[in-house]
Amino acid sequence: MQPEEIDQKQEVLKFDQDKIIQELSTAAEKLLEQASWISNINIQNKKQERKRFKKAREKEENFKPNFEYSKTSYDEEKLLELIEQCIEAVKLIEEDNLEKYGAKKLTSQEMQNFFQEIFQELKLYTKLAANIEDEGSWRRYSEEIWSMVGEETVQDSLQKLQELEKEELEENISPEELRDMFEAEVERLGMDYQVELREVSGCFNIPEKETVVVSKGEDSQRMYSEEEARMLTKHELFHAARAYNGFKAGQKSGFPKILGLHTPFYDRAEEGGALYREEATGTAYKNKAFDYHLRLVAAYKISQSENYREDFQEIVEELIELGGSVDRSFYLVARNREALRHHIYKAGRNDWKNIEDKDKMLIGKVNQEWADKLEKEIGGMIKEPEITADKLFNPSI
Repeated sequence: MQPEEIDQKQEVLKFDQDKIIQELSTAAEKLLEQASWISNINIQNKKQERKRFKKAREKEENFKPNFEYSKTSYDEEKLLELIEQCIEAVKLIEEDNLEKYGAKKLTSQEMQNFFQEIFQELKLYTKLAANIEDEGSWRRYSEEIWSMVGEETVQDSLQKLQELEKEELEENISPEELRDMFEAEVERLGMDYQVELREVSGCFNIPEKETVVVSKGEDSQRMYSEEEARMLTKHELFHAARAYNGFKAGQKSGFPKILGLHTPFYDRAEEGGALYREEATGTAYKNKAFDYHLRLVAAYKISQSENYREDFQEIVEELIELGGSVDRSFYLVARNREALRHHIYKAGRNDWKNIEDKDKMLIGKVNQEWADKLEKEIGGMIKEPEITADKLFNPSI
């Protein structure tokens, strides 16, 4: 079976050594569709449990969540076996495979490491989702994918939460108007990218479909404040720009689109870069800044707890005392029990702030480690980012 035909009913993948880089890229894309934690980890009864929590709180009763998770769409053992076959196939990459794309400095060993780390990450996604109900597994795999911040970073967020005062904002921007703002930004950036309205709870990017989604709301029509609309335009189109650059990076040489879809542990830098763009373009606002700090504190406190269910109510109450609403505080502690990663926004932003050459971070969806390695191939296997740091972060352009 060829990688583009990946199906869990099949048992053996066959790779062509001459096409190994393209085939591994295709395999990674197909396996990501199946293993993605976003599509496989979902607490189905969050709303019901939130209602139960609020009733218990009113009566001053103890509360322990009884979350119910959706079933994964795959057989863990079979999916892991397919991933292992891809890891083994990585060894087929040789220097002549890179030479076909005009590589000048990247070695076959580095390219082997690139794909090996992608598939190792997919293994972690698979294990996280398949074992999500086990607290130890959830903690262990989350930490391996999204390492937790240190005490100093948390103390900074706690201090900021004391200083920031949230504002009452008028929500008078419709989803259709926000779509128009997104489309104007896509045009300004010079991207060939689609903007789509959907009845979902939040805005998000779908790189494999070269589409960014504007939320119309799930249960009722969602409206946006002017501040949130401006921020979302810069935030969500940052994700789209990195995907777009990654797709274009190897277009001339024929290198696959993998740089715009998924590179090793890129998520550690993704949300932080979007937050950095908010600040650089002057679209960050107090309420959102408050929420980012609250997210970080929530994730950290959960990571330090010894028993999630036992400590759930205490952590939610601590977030409420810090200024979070009851609903938002509950939501943050619940969402982190899907994937313990809500600290990556502020933590990643700090990393971006300290990177002098930000263009290398826009080669595609890359973290700093792989940006440093891939940068040396600009002018060889890959081209300079089409959407530059100046275009993304300079508010006057």
